[in-house]
Amino acid sequence: KLSVGPPFFDLTFTPFMIVLAMLLPLGAMVPWKRGATDRVARVLWGPIALSIALGAAVWAWQTGGRLLAPIGTVLAAWVVLGAFADLADRIKLFRAGAGESARRAANLPRAELGKLTAHTGFGLMIFAIAAITAWELEDIRVVQPGERFAVGAYTLELEGVRQIQGPNYTADRAELRLYSGAQAVGLLTPEKRFYPVQRMPTTEAGLDIGFWRDVYVVIGDQQADGGWVVRTYIKPFANWIWGSAIIMALGGALSLTDRRYRLGAPAPRRGAAPVPAE
Repeated sequence: KLSVGPPFFDLTFTPFMIVLAMLLPLGAMVPWKRGATDRVARVLWGPIALSIALGAAVWAWQTGGRLLAPIGTVLAAWVVLGAFADLADRIKLFRAGAGESARRAANLPRAELGKLTAHTGFGLMIFAIAAITAWELEDIRVVQPGERFAVGAYTLELEGVRQIQGPNYTADRAELRLYSGAQAVGLLTPEKRFYPVQRMPTTEAGLDIGFWRDVYVVIGDQQADGGWVVRTYIKPFANWIWGSAIIMALGGALSLTDRRYRLGAPAPRRGAAPVPAE
């Protein structure tokens, strides 16, 4: 049997994306059949050094965690900084006067701005995927009503579980208060539902969505001692994946507005006599 799941995608998709991220800034700056490696090296040595420094800083900050996060940081910074370095080179930033650079920036084709936007979104996606894979936290435990427990930098309190009646199901709904330090920052209400017609139980996760992380809580079965099985997931930068996809789409839309790509049917020449079809 063949399974197309995480092992398959980790083996095929990850190396492809790493190679693509490494080549993207280079390919964006090298003209077709007129490559000038000395110019590219001159422009990109700064982004290369800064990207490696950021990766080293992440490695030191996470105190020897998974290598995926520093690698993702290096690749993400390389893509984003390479795109901005390309733009700075085109407008001669710091090599011409401020007025000349501003004039060049105002006259840039929209395709160049779209490329910068799309590449920035792609770099953010690389970082978000690496961060959520390397720094995700998962916790499973039996929790008594009124009990508090810590997951990462957060504390959750199971305030209680009550039965509710839905339109076509019954459910056990839990209420968990989310704390950051001593401050309550959210209320999560996961449910364990049962549909009598289908004779099928389902779970509905409780969500607390934030800019830097998402918190997911799932409630399981009640235990003999009155406690409930609670699964908690903290996924950092989860919304950055969706945001980066939107940024890439905006970059593509901006590029399509470039007048060089709006090709219409050629207008007939004035005075030209029609030619009958054969």
